[in-house]
Amino acid sequence: MWFGWWTAAHAGLLLVLVTFGWDQRLSGALCSWTAGRTSLVRWLEVLTSWGNPWPVTLVAAGSACFALIRRNVTAAVVLLVVPYAATVSCDLVKGWAERPRPSLPCASVQAAGFSFPSGHAVGVTTGFLLAALYVGSRTPPAVSALILALTGLCAELVSWSRVLLGVHFGVDVLTGQLLGAGWLAVAVLHRRPGPLSRRGTRPSLPDSADEPVP
Repeated sequence: MWFGWWTAAHAGLLLVLVTFGWDQRLSGALCSWTAGRTSLVRWLEVLTSWGNPWPVTLVAAGSACFALIRRNVTAAVVLLVVPYAATVSCDLVKGWAERPRPSLPCASVQAAGFSFPSGHAVGVTTGFLLAALYVGSRTPPAVSALILALTGLCAELVSWSRVLLGVHFGVDVLTGQLLGAGWLAVAVLHRRPGPLSRRGTRPSLPDSADEPVP
């Protein structure tokens, strides 16, 4: 249920920004708010670095190793392959859209490549949340909820730090988050619907005893 509400909220905000043409205005306002705040900019630079390829790869590899320790080979493969596939799909969309990055005087950092969608948003949404779902499904419900809440907050902060630093538009970030959510759904919902459809059952990646869909 939380995933559905999260997706609906982000899709709704994306629709509002596109429909009313508020994307550049919002992005410029957020960027201007951070300009000149040296301490905040430094904190955002550290935060946004968590969405670089290496941190996301380390999280995916670490969660995959945890799955292998538990002899969950299928889960380990999903934890590695899905974030990589999400990154590849993001690069393909970037090459197709060819949207230039914002040229804002308030930008605190510089970034190369195209702007749409945000690779950082795709990476943290898929890699971080996928790892949190797997690890959290092996813990008590209260601990699982805490892990997901903290990871979700981290993913949001990393994603929107790109707008605050002036290297992405809001639409870039929202689209990246939704693209990552799509891959996350593929990873979690690819099993047979039986155990996942029961109320109160937490979605999880398959254990070695699970039967994958042919």
